[in-house]
Amino acid sequence: MTITPDDLRFMAFSMVDRHGDNAVLLAGQAVDEMRALGDKRRTIAWLALRSVIEDALDGRIDREQHLSMH
Repeated sequence: MTITPDDLRFMAFSMVDRHGDNAVLLAGQAVDEMRALGDKRRTIAWLALRSVIEDALDGRIDREQHLSMH
C-alpha cells in the first residue's frame, strides 16, 4: 500500500482538527514507539506525517493544497 502526499495531508489535518497542537507530540510518540519496535517502514511513515502536521500547524500548507513530496 502506498500513502500519497494527499493522504498525508488529510491525515495531518485530521489529527490537527482532533488534537490541536498536541498532534505533533502524538506523532512524535508514534515515531519513538515504532523505532523502539525496530519498524523502519512505520517509523518513516510517522516521521513524514509529523512533518506535514508541523507544516499545517505553522501555516505553511492549507487544507486544500495539493502536496508533492521530494
